[in-house]
Amino acid sequence: MKKSAENSEEFLKIIREWQALEDKTIESASALINKTNNPLVKMTMEMIKHDSEKHKVMQQMIIDSITKEAIHLSPDELAPLSEILNRHMEAEAKSLSLADAALEKSELFVTRYILSYLIADETKHHSLISKLNELKRATIFVT
Repeated sequence: MKKSAENSEEFLKIIREWQALEDKTIESASALINKTNNPLVKMTMEMIKHDSEKHKVMQQMIIDSITKEAIHLSPDELAPLSEILNRHMEAEAKSLSLADAALEKSELFVTRYILSYLIADETKHHSLISKLNELKRATIFVT
């Protein structure tokens, strides 16, 4: 049986190198957060820092699933996850509607910048969560 590409040392090296880049981003964002009093700069750096921290957690899950224990998800585990994700999708759809309405009424650059960021982020989340049907089909092969 052929080994998956993920089981190669080269793949793990790539993910670990990516984690190192995330560490540098977290470090530089933290440094700027501590140096500035500007709320826009702080907020932007906090968002970047949290994003990189989230990426590191996800990258570590990939590494652990290869080096320690494979990821598994049974249909029984998927049901409650599916229910919560469906409710979350409804909330995000409402959030997007509110954000679009706020953007339409906003005029200030900073307000529009923040709203645009939020809209892009919510749109991305909505798109990722909508892949739930793919996850449901994949559980047949993951378990």
